[in-house]
Amino acid sequence: MIDIIRDRTIALMDNFRRTILTADLNSRLYNQPLWKHIYHALYWFDYWYCTPENYLGAKFHMENLHSLDIKSDIQVSEVALLEYFESVKEKTVAYLDNLNEKTLNKIAKDCEDKTRFACILGQFAHCYTHLGNVNAMTIEKTNKWVYIPCRECDTVKPLFEE
Repeated sequence: MIDIIRDRTIALMDNFRRTILTADLNSRLYNQPLWKHIYHALYWFDYWYCTPENYLGAKFHMENLHSLDIKSDIQVSEVALLEYFESVKEKTVAYLDNLNEKTLNKIAKDCEDKTRFACILGQFAHCYTHLGNVNAMTIEKTNKWVYIPCRECDTVKPLFEE
């Protein structure tokens, strides 16, 4: 089970990176720029996937920046998103290295009586909803499909499918 979770998590992380690299981060969806949709998903992934006690937070975070209901007066760049993404990815891989079948099904600290497994599955659903919305905007704008890997990639894949 842990191997499957690791494989799917690495694929999700690759999809996060691809979405950051291919989206027009200033295009708007539901009155918010796409960078904010990506940040919202990444923020909550950072918070819930490895449990709140391991939350890192972005250097650029400010109150309500993660909320899609509140307008932000700042703009977050691709570079800043990628830096935060890399720190979250590094933390997530280290978390997975220490996860086992026994700890997977234990209630996690400060997680509303959820198991670590429930926190992980919740983030798969949440992140792919937001990444799907952003990628749909990219497809609509560019008329190209963002390449979505199905497995951990050993080689560099194109950002868009041919």
